Amino acid sequence: MGLLSSIMGKTKPVQANLDEMFALPSASITLQSAAGMSCSGHAGVCFKPPTGQGFEEMQAEVISLLSMDGTGGLHQEKDTFGYQWLVVEDTDIEELVTRIHLVNSSLSDSGWGPQLLCSVFGLADLSDSADSADSADSADSADSADSAAPGADAESAALVETSAGPGRLLRSTAFLVYLFKRGTFYPFVPDGHERRDTEQELKLKSLVADDLTVETDLDRWFPLWDLPVG
Repeated sequence: MGLLSSIMGKTKPVQANLDEMFALPSASITLQSAAGMSCSGHAGVCFKPPTGQGFEEMQAEVISLLSMDGTGGLHQEKDTFGYQWLVVEDTDIEELVTRIHLVNSSLSDSGWGPQLLCSVFGLADLSDSADSADSADSADSADSADSAAPGADAESAALVETSAGPGRLLRSTAFLVYLFKRGTFYPFVPDGHERRDTEQELKLKSLVADDLTVETDLDRWFPLWDLPVG
């Protein structure tokens, strides 16, 4: 497993600044206005699970913390290289970032930082999902229009909140990868079986550069094939 092993790093790592993740909602707004993309609502943390009961207990505690509010999705995956993933789903990007930050900080503060590889946040092309979403919304509106009470439309509109995302889970077509040991982000855009769209990756880099700390060493933009993050 050469690529993910490289992510582990063989030189002294840069101190990770996990608070960089809290700039992702701003980056999502930038992408939405400039490229018609947004956070997909899917994210995950990749780590190399060590042997021993201590780490298993810590992992169980983190999962318990994430499950306390009962919102969003959460499950574990193991990829083909034997690395463990905690995959999180939340339609609210701020909540999604907070939950991923919790995983990283909890494991790091407990001494398991060397096991952390990266965190991945899915991006969706809003134009791809617009048609299906519009038709579904139209069907829902038609079903409920006759039974709606006077003034219901205005009341529903008042409840709509402006957010940095579409407010629903979408299929990820690209990803922003946070390298824990570098404290930096890079875009990854898969394009078919073990192929990537480097032109689109460079475009995304330029768009988010003012919001995120982007990895300047392109050799560290490792491809993450077969991601378990939707």
